Amino acid sequence: MRKIQRLKMAKNTDIVELKEGFTRNQSNVSNAIANARTKMTALELKTFYQVSTLIQIDDTEFKEYEISVSDFLKALNISDSNREQVVKLCRRLIRQVFEINQENDDYIAYTIFSRMHYKHKEQKISMKFNEEFRPFLLELKQFTKIQQVKYIKSFDSKYSIRFYALLKDYRKMSQRDFNLENIFNIFELPKTYNYTRFYQYVLKPAIDEINAKSDLWVSEPEIIGKKGKKITDIRLYFGNQNEKMSDDFIKELIKQYNKFKSFNVFANCRYLADSFNTINDLMKITRISTEKNTYFRAYHSNSFGEESCIIGTPNKDDFLNSLANGIYRAINLIYEKEKKEQLPTMQWQDEKDKLKRFKSILKEWQENPEAKIY
Repeated sequence: MRKIQRLKMAKNTDIVELKEGFTRNQSNVSNAIANARTKMTALELKTFYQVSTLIQIDDTEFKEYEISVSDFLKALNISDSNREQVVKLCRRLIRQVFEINQENDDYIAYTIFSRMHYKHKEQKISMKFNEEFRPFLLELKQFTKIQQVKYIKSFDSKYSIRFYALLKDYRKMSQRDFNLENIFNIFELPKTYNYTRFYQYVLKPAIDEINAKSDLWVSEPEIIGKKGKKITDIRLYFGNQNEKMSDDFIKELIKQYNKFKSFNVFANCRYLADSFNTINDLMKITRISTEKNTYFRAYHSNSFGEESCIIGTPNKDDFLNSLANGIYRAINLIYEKEKKEQLPTMQWQDEKDKLKRFKSILKEWQENPEAKIY
């Protein structure tokens, strides 16, 4: 629960003091924002999304927020010795706009903040969204949900932020098509850019950064539209990193079975049933029986040597998939436990490192029957 203190100002205006800084990670903004035209820099976009996390889903009016400069700097990964940058940032933000397209090719430019007050003596910043910006932040029926603003704050490129938001806007789908003329417009790219330059300086770096630093994976672009030789439209496929890694690792487990043609490759591995989620729920696979390929069972033995069936099915493919999924869940549970215990001393953003750790846990089980369960 965020600890706040309300301070009274003239004209009965309340200020919400953020005693613990920014504590929420989720941002809900109108779909129009992801598709808006803006000149905002990466730092300005990060600030916008960070401040938007202060708005609760049931808020009906904007509040003025006050935060210490130190907490503000920390949230945006700005060096504490570079406080002058905060002053410049506040001055720029008060002038920044989102241009929202309307019908008949009209557009309206909305100023984002009505107030950005840098208090030098108190070393605090107060800020408030512009009242005319209400349709894009308050009482939203449809919105772009960004569950972890920390990913946006990790990006170096403003184009990574823009593409990330555009893909999150389509979060329930697995692909999104882009018209390049529209992208060039809302990103305010130079008119001299052709597709090659766009791919080299905008799209490719954004895809690489999103894949390396966020919860999304994004494919290389598929060209789906041309006008003569000119590329006009592209398609990006995307999805959740964890879901993709789950699929990839389960495929790796099935690949091991297909290589050795034996379920014994899974002996001594740990299994976690779908309905359980604690370390104490892990079960060591002590025996697998196939009964002449007519019925398949995996067994677990407790500390008293009493054996119980973990999985049983007459279908070989169902058995293999159930086994692989249960082993994946077990390894993922252990990984998340390690992650929780070792943060912030270790970096856990790299999916390649995560996959490497998954494989090392599996190898330890396969090579050492007495390996620690955790």
